[in-house]
Amino acid sequence: MQPSQMQQCHLRSFMALLSLLCLLLLVACGPGSSQPVHTDNTDDMKLKVALTSLSSATLPDMVALDKGYFKAQGLTVYPIPFTVESSSPQMAEAIHSGAVEVAIGGLLTDAFLVSQIDSDVKVIGQLQTSFPNDITVSNKFLQQTGLSESSPLEAKVKALVGKKIGVVSTTGQTGGLVSYLFHLFGLNASKDAILVPVGNNVLSAVAALKAGRVDALSFYKPVGEAVQTQGLGRIFISPLRGDVPQMQGQLNSVFYAKASLIRAKPNTIKALVRAITMALAFIQKYPDQAIKILQKYTHIDDKTAAAAAQDLRFSYATTPIVNEQGYNVTASFALQTGAVKKIPPFSTLVDTQTAAQALQGFTPQV
Repeated sequence: MQPSQMQQCHLRSFMALLSLLCLLLLVACGPGSSQPVHTDNTDDMKLKVALTSLSSATLPDMVALDKGYFKAQGLTVYPIPFTVESSSPQMAEAIHSGAVEVAIGGLLTDAFLVSQIDSDVKVIGQLQTSFPNDITVSNKFLQQTGLSESSPLEAKVKALVGKKIGVVSTTGQTGGLVSYLFHLFGLNASKDAILVPVGNNVLSAVAALKAGRVDALSFYKPVGEAVQTQGLGRIFISPLRGDVPQMQGQLNSVFYAKASLIRAKPNTIKALVRAITMALAFIQKYPDQAIKILQKYTHIDDKTAAAAAQDLRFSYATTPIVNEQGYNVTASFALQTGAVKKIPPFSTLVDTQTAAQALQGFTPQV
């Protein structure tokens, strides 16, 4: 055979192989599919995660880690200890950039923020279905105003005018609670109060109030309980106790990721849903043990933990499948606080199918 004939033969063989590969790709993708083909190595049962705080809002994540529920579902979450993003904008950017794959304890308002810059984000499930932040004030504040926990809400809010109020951040949920309460009575928190960032943990918040750097705190539980057990002040306004009727049933913390990740790692994400379901079941069945786990991660004392347990035990979801009514209450809160300018429709932001599919035939054993 002449060299030119050999070359033609090799060319025909190469073209035949190329055609076969194209055919296999078409079969794998299916007719009209525009999604990339993901191998089993992509769905590797590993997730890079982050929380917004070590607080009551993220207790299901702590329970899932502490009780081994992630491992029980064949899932590896990292890094451990959990990464904590100190503010809502930082969490939003971390998810958008891919620095974090899943916020397994982010706030729903965080997801609203991410959706403004990344339409690919999807809320997968819910964790806490009540608003766990309080306004806690110092003893000096109570003495000066003559008010108490049982005073009318309007009087309590107006007494905060001109005061220094400690928050995690002015743009996040702690600052948002002050903005919302002021808005209810025709006030503007950015003009009528002084919001002071004091850190993102129980100890730093309590220390700020104790030192007199702030007159009040707008913080997640169990900060208010820690203040009370140390005799430094009182919980003044508590949405969780029903002090703000407009906030009843508000969906607080969720877990979310990009839709592209959910498609790439369907088994991994479903394992996450089942692990969180086990944690929620544990909290419902063993609330006292769950509070002990919260105590372990937040370093609060026994009295503070016991006090927090009274309010917190009924604040968690019984299922991770997101409740639309709670979503709408949070949407109203976020709009009125100015945290976001536009809320995506429930069906656009929330992926209920993944959680539902993950839980088909699954009964959490705890």
